[in-house]
Amino acid sequence: DGDRVQARVRPEKNGRLAGEIIAVVKRARTSVVGILRRVKNTWALFPEKGNAPPAIVNGFAPGIVPVEGAFAVLEVTRWPTPDAGASGLVNEILGDPGDIRARIDSILRARGINENFPKGVIEQAEEFGARLEPAQWQSREALFNLPICTIDGADARDFDDAVSLEDLGGGMLRLGVHIADVAYYVKSGTALDAEAYSRATSVYLPDRVVPMLPPALSDNLCSLVPRQERLTMSVFMDINSSGKVTRRRLAETVIRSWRRFTYEEIQTLLEGGKAPDVHKSVGEAVKRMGDLTDMLYKRRIARGALDFNLPEYKVNVDLHGRPLGVSLRPRLKSDRLIEEFLLLANEAVATELYRAKFPFLHRRHDTPDPLKLKALSAALGELGLTAGHIEGANAAKGLQDVLRQAENHPLTNLINSLMVRSMRQAVYSPESDGHFGIATRFYSHFTSPIRRYPDLLTHRAVKALLAGKKENHGALPLDKAGVHCSERERAAADAEHKSVDIMRAELLKELVGSIMEGAVTTVIDSGAFVMLGDTGAEGLLRVNGLKPGTKVRVMIAAVDTTEGKIDLSLEGGRPPQAGRSQPPQGAQSRQFRGGRPSQFPQSNFSRIAQGKRRGRGRGRGR
Repeated sequence: DGDRVQARVRPEKNGRLAGEIIAVVKRARTSVVGILRRVKNTWALFPEKGNAPPAIVNGFAPGIVPVEGAFAVLEVTRWPTPDAGASGLVNEILGDPGDIRARIDSILRARGINENFPKGVIEQAEEFGARLEPAQWQSREALFNLPICTIDGADARDFDDAVSLEDLGGGMLRLGVHIADVAYYVKSGTALDAEAYSRATSVYLPDRVVPMLPPALSDNLCSLVPRQERLTMSVFMDINSSGKVTRRRLAETVIRSWRRFTYEEIQTLLEGGKAPDVHKSVGEAVKRMGDLTDMLYKRRIARGALDFNLPEYKVNVDLHGRPLGVSLRPRLKSDRLIEEFLLLANEAVATELYRAKFPFLHRRHDTPDPLKLKALSAALGELGLTAGHIEGANAAKGLQDVLRQAENHPLTNLINSLMVRSMRQAVYSPESDGHFGIATRFYSHFTSPIRRYPDLLTHRAVKALLAGKKENHGALPLDKAGVHCSERERAAADAEHKSVDIMRAELLKELVGSIMEGAVTTVIDSGAFVMLGDTGAEGLLRVNGLKPGTKVRVMIAAVDTTEGKIDLSLEGGRPPQAGRSQPPQGAQSRQFRGGRPSQFPQSNFSRIAQGKRRGRGRGRGR
């Protein structure tokens, strides 16, 4: 999976192409994750997923002791051929499949994600020391007197964006977005840069974060903690009374954040309440930010931007990484506040770089496939919505209308999910016709270089623009970088989703035999996937003839905690197959742990436009 291959293709009657693979051009990874088993007089590794045959173990790295039935990582030394299977060297034992941490580890390794940094990379990051010295910011614009703050979730682990808002008088406001200057520390051609490029993104899991940069940078020098000097790249946007940006300015700066806010604290201030330790000028700026947010949002929607309303589920874990429950996170105006500001900053930077004819990676989101819109229109029609106009010339306006119809619909989550799945996937590219979902011609990722490599490339381009120099990105071909970063983003998202599935399955295994309310989300040849209440979990119901949106009462028939899969049967149906978690004697209908704090939703159709994401607060610059 993920290999680049050469194929001999032929057209089929339906107009699509089909064919046969004739060569593997490039392997997607060099290692395989699976279960280690003793087979006669040798060891073999049975791959974690798919139907691939086991790989023969030629040996074990020094210090590795084989364990029957354990998750292990095998470095491939011989790839399979028509005459022989794969083989290689086992270089890591991850642990028992019954241990949830080992299962999450296996998910990461199978996708080429490693938590450990090379020793040389760690040492290079630590050479910068623990604190800044005044000499490091003498040539920069000092913003110490500007009331700057950070706004993140209560559980955020790094703070790489801060905001400020000045009243210029006459209805004019100056919005400042200040981003950690990662490019100051991570230089092209260094081991630190090579490792950051290889990872391309941080990975946010329920029980941990796998950062793109070593802790000395991600947790300290590049984290905009309060009352500490931090090097930043700033974009200032002068905005008139109608929400239009009339002037943009980029600068190398140094800040000292006045306050770290949580979303809940900002929400309290926006509603007229009070929060402790808030300077008067900061409080006044926050109130102006609320009004500006409304103006920017209305302006963005008016130009055709899509605001999907998807629930965001949070898996709560204990100190050992074991799941305690799943909860729905509420959507607050403060979430939208920071999202609107970061979206505007990303758009502003992309606009300036494009006009200056500087090369950079666009965040590209193409218009939807007409065939998918046609299928979506039919599916929405079956749910009772008027959707034929989404196939017209102005698809964005049609989709906006459907979103309005879905606001008070009992299946609003399903409708939003169907619409998101009909969109194209956002990618990184040196060329772009714009961002469909955000409805803007120019868009880049600038606001999170601490956790996304494309943002770091954007920062380098901005630095070159300010210095009047040409930026060649260290001779790195941007088309190649765009493909690599897009692939690593998908691998990270896949790992994140898979780990959440496993956590949910771990919780639901206690409820085998229980009856739950559900709604059909997707229909496939072998049955239908059903969303189980407010858990966010989907299980497979092997019943045909159902339609998306159909309400059903199902029994949790079996749970595979290794794969994170849930099998369902209709209430009163046949008992589950043997070999998986079975219902306990006298099982009754029970509720899933975790509860439901208010609603929740995510305005950022994360699978399309952004990068996670997860653990960072929804939106964060998409």
